[in-house]
Order: sequence, then structure tokens, then C-alpha cells
Amino acid sequence: MLPLRTLFLGLPLLATSTYAVAKTTYAACQLPAKVQGTQLANCPNGTVYVSQTDPEARYGSIQAAVESLPADDSSQVILIGPGNYHEVINVTRVGPLTMLGMTEFPQDWSQNLVHIWNRPLGAPLPTTFGNVDFKAYNLDIANRATVNGVEIKTKDTGPSAALFVAAANASFYSCSFFSYQDTLYVGHNGSAVFWGGEVRGSTDYLYGFGTAWFEGTTMASRSNGGGITAWKGAYGYENTYGVYQNNGRLIQAEDAEKDLTHLCALGRPWNNASRSIYQNTEMSDIVLPEGFIIWSATDPRVFPNLTFFGEFDSFGPGFNATARNRTVETLFTPAEARGYSFEKVFGGKPAWVDYQTATGLS
Repeated sequence: MLPLRTLFLGLPLLATSTYAVAKTTYAACQLPAKVQGTQLANCPNGTVYVSQTDPEARYGSIQAAVESLPADDSSQVILIGPGNYHEVINVTRVGPLTMLGMTEFPQDWSQNLVHIWNRPLGAPLPTTFGNVDFKAYNLDIANRATVNGVEIKTKDTGPSAALFVAAANASFYSCSFFSYQDTLYVGHNGSAVFWGGEVRGSTDYLYGFGTAWFEGTTMASRSNGGGITAWKGAYGYENTYGVYQNNGRLIQAEDAEKDLTHLCALGRPWNNASRSIYQNTEMSDIVLPEGFIIWSATDPRVFPNLTFFGEFDSFGPGFNATARNRTVETLFTPAEARGYSFEKVFGGKPAWVDYQTATGLS
């Protein structure tokens, strides 16, 4: 898993699209070299190369490469060769860090070649702000707990995050995150954006109390515990903390435990200041007709004018406007939806986002 100070990755995943250098920022660097000893020829100066098989690489472990970087505010790049990396990655340096998964297809996460795996790990809550600009490209990250080589499912392990982001700015491009319960966490003072890729999980698999924006990302449900999202908010000031999903898809995972037709809630409130918003989202028939739900019958955690769940321009067999529970969620008008644009949520266009790659993935 990946924490970003704190950022934890735990992970694997997979890679079709057309290779085009102009469409993504680091495509030339990510392209596997045909001539031995030239892998870094098209990479930024000083790029640190990690590979389990290539003698040109300086390190065989991703975390070893991270730990080799200076603890300062300099910008650093790590290129990761194809393979399965069974390790925990912990990034706490302040300076910008870019991690690149090698691939011929930077616009197609399903052809990713770098897979990161590990068992559950908790992230300490940082007391100071950490990395100001972390970027990851074409990495598959999965938290897989196993016993005697057999993967343990969520009912046996409980929360099993593949990614933790706290007290950091982070962006992810064509990455995937696989687990079961609590797959992806964006927490205290954390801001994260995700372009493309897939998140796979079962119970509350997007959770946290930072700000998370997903653009063109697929949410693939393995089961129907809780909701797809479970978010906290803050009190006492204008709150833009929340989880925002735009131009994405909600589907049943190919390895789902059962038929999920009409069983998956869009979200539920981790506390009563929760915020979860879907815009222009294609919803398959797995979505619960009511949409969002309360936390539980004895502890609903839904307060008028405080808990905020909403949809705008949802479509597909999973969207049923007449069935939605309007005591819990709002169906936005176009004017209302404009209040939750990317720029509104982040107070402008954050400098730590790679807009060239984001455009190439749109």
C-alpha cells in the first residue's frame, strides 16, 4: 500500500490504447527501451530507475529508491520497471516526487506492467504537512492478505486499504487500487485527484475525511457492504472536504462475490458532515434504487443542511430519479452542479496536477 505523508501504497493491477508521446507528459520515459542501457535516455535528468531484472537499474526495490532520495524540497522522479513488487511504499519527503510505471500504453490502465502488492498496514496520523506534490502513473496497487497462498476475503480481514493519503497533495493517472473493505483512504489534510483507472472494493471502499476527486474512474464493486463511499466532514467553517466523482462508471467487478443487482448504495455518512457527490456518472444496475443510505437504523448520521449527498446527470440502468431517497440526497439542477466543479472544490486549478496527462486521459 502507499502512504503519503504520508502516502501508503499496498497493491497490484493491470494494462489497450495507442501510445502517443504528445498526449501524456512522461510517455517517452515510460516506454520500454529496445536497446539495453538506454532506458533513461528520454527521462528527466536524475531519474532513479528501479527494476528487478534490468542491470541498468540502480535499485530492485521501490521503497529503497524512495529512501535514497534527499530529504529536501527538490523534485525527484522514479521510473519503475515491469514486475510484481511485494512491498510497502511509504513517502514522507516534502519535495515533489513522481513515480512512473513503465508501459507502452500510458492511457490504458488495463495494460499496466507494474503491480504492487502487500498485506494490510495502518498509517500513522502525521502532525505536519508532508509531500506537497506526489504523482503516480500507471501503477497497479492491491492490498492482498494471504494465508498459505490463498487470498483472504474482506469478511476475514476487515479494513484493508491499498492507498493512504494524509497531509499531502497527490495525483494519480491510469492507476488501479484493489482491495475489499476500505480500499482507498484520503484523510487529514489530504487532497488527491485520480484520472482514469479503476478502484475495486466491497464495503465503504472510498473513505476518509480529506478531499478526493475522481475523473473518468471506474468503481468496481466486489460486494455490497455499507456504501461505495463513507466520508467524514469538518465543522465550524465552509467545508469542501468530500469525495467527488465525475464522468466515471459504477459496475460490478468481474470477481464479485455474487450478483449485485440493485444492492450497492452510492454512499453512507461516516459522520453527519459527510459529503459525497456524483456528476455525469454512468450507473449500472448494481446501484440501489434509493441511492444513498443512512449509516444504520440506530445511528443514521444524516442531519438536514449538514449531511450532503448529491447527483447530477447520472444515467444508465442504475439511475432512477423517482426511487431516490430525497430525504437523504439531492438531485442537482445545472446551476447547483456548477458549484461543485473541480475549480470550485479546490479553489482554483491546483499547481500539483498534471493537466497535460489529465487531458490525454479525458
